[in-house]
Amino acid sequence: MLVFHTRGTVCVYDFGMQIRIASPDDLEFIEGVYAHARAFMQANGNATQWPKGYPGRIDAEEDIARGHCFLVSDDEGPLAVFTLAPGPDETYAKIDGAWHSDADYHVIHRMAAVRGQGVARAIFTFAAERAESLRCDTHKNNAPMRHALESFGFRECGTITVANGTQRIAYDWIKESRHDSTSRP
Repeated sequence: MLVFHTRGTVCVYDFGMQIRIASPDDLEFIEGVYAHARAFMQANGNATQWPKGYPGRIDAEEDIARGHCFLVSDDEGPLAVFTLAPGPDETYAKIDGAWHSDADYHVIHRMAAVRGQGVARAIFTFAAERAESLRCDTHKNNAPMRHALESFGFRECGTITVANGTQRIAYDWIKESRHDSTSRP
């Protein structure tokens, strides 16, 4: 079972996790989970994906103000944060490769967890219930995220260049029931 909260509503998933929209009261946790994720990436061969200070409080404040920042929690409390926003996203305007669809999409950004198993699957399930098409990117050295994306059914599309000039592997996911002229094999 999945439970979702938007503006006071909560989603609950079979994995024992709940997802709700974040509020300014969550900023301390969000900053901590970003720092935890940066340290994890640096310790596991991915030292450059999130440079010092990114993402930070200002990113979280902007995502919260737009209603795009979500927290994942379980009986022990919050365990992850992510951003889910409608496209278009300027980061994805130019790709060395090709998206599998030109249809409207949502993006998943700034996904980080401090603990738990099945967190990525809960986040992807939540996002897939709200969009026909999803896009996400990650660093080539972020093996855990690449595995999570591919396990859920995201397909590699090519590379994009992010604001700091570094490259990321771009992925998209398209709802299987969608069969229209905008989809490409």
